[in-house]
Amino acid sequence: MTHEVGDRISRDHIITLADALLAIVMTLLVIEIVVPGRTSSEAAHELTERLLEMQPDVCGYATSFIILGFFWIAHDEQFHYIKRANRTLLWMTVFYLMFIAFIPFSTSLIAKYGDQQISVLIYGINIIIVLIWAYLQWMYATKEHRLVDSDLDPKFIAIMSRRFIVGIILYPIATVLSFLHPQVSIILFALIPIYYIIPHKYYGPRSPKDK
Repeated sequence: MTHEVGDRISRDHIITLADALLAIVMTLLVIEIVVPGRTSSEAAHELTERLLEMQPDVCGYATSFIILGFFWIAHDEQFHYIKRANRTLLWMTVFYLMFIAFIPFSTSLIAKYGDQQISVLIYGINIIIVLIWAYLQWMYATKEHRLVDSDLDPKFIAIMSRRFIVGIILYPIATVLSFLHPQVSIILFALIPIYYIIPHKYYGPRSPKDK
């Protein structure tokens, strides 16, 4: 019984830490958007122009907020099925969250220096690493039903895995395209999250309990 309680507490701590950190990171994204300063002689049309100049910052914020939203939803869904935790999963989550916390910096970098390849590379690599860690968490927890219920549908496990793999494939492609033109990569970065907004098509029972 002690072992079961320990697993439950560890799992709850993972969820609490992830929720808190993601909330902070998503807040930091908007803090990076600074309201333009003004002078007493500034005309109204000058404010409009300065707001238009902030368009890259706003687009970067929106794109990354949606991506973080996907990571939060994916993490929440994972831990709906992950019923137990161990030390390995705890450390995997720590490294996952470390790169999640880096997203505000890489977003700010790409917003301010979107025309430079190095900023695109840093942003793309950041997102790729987060996806890889999320995928590894899911694979580790579901292998031989290590940390999930024994009756969790293998088909559902495979579908969830493929959704991570799609991102792990698409984001490197988008990142490599920065060698041709950084703006092409930025456009793809904005479009890829659309795939994750669309729910997966598998509506079958995930376990006998869901029937």
